[in-house]
Amino acid sequence: MSEFFAMGGYAFFIWMAYGMAALLIVLEIIAVRARAKRALFLARHSDAGVHREAAGAQLKEIQ
Repeated sequence: MSEFFAMGGYAFFIWMAYGMAALLIVLEIIAVRARAKRALFLARHSDAGVHREAAGAQLKEIQ
């Protein structure tokens, strides 16, 4: 089992690559959720006659 985790002496590079990939996936999920939240906010408020710029300013105030 320890040979598997050692990965033939390249464990540091391999595990760092897995870690970086996992981190980037998590960051992408966070970014997608933020974009979806903003899109929903703009869609809801554009029907009420609020311009996109004003809705964006309101969203910044909320955050």
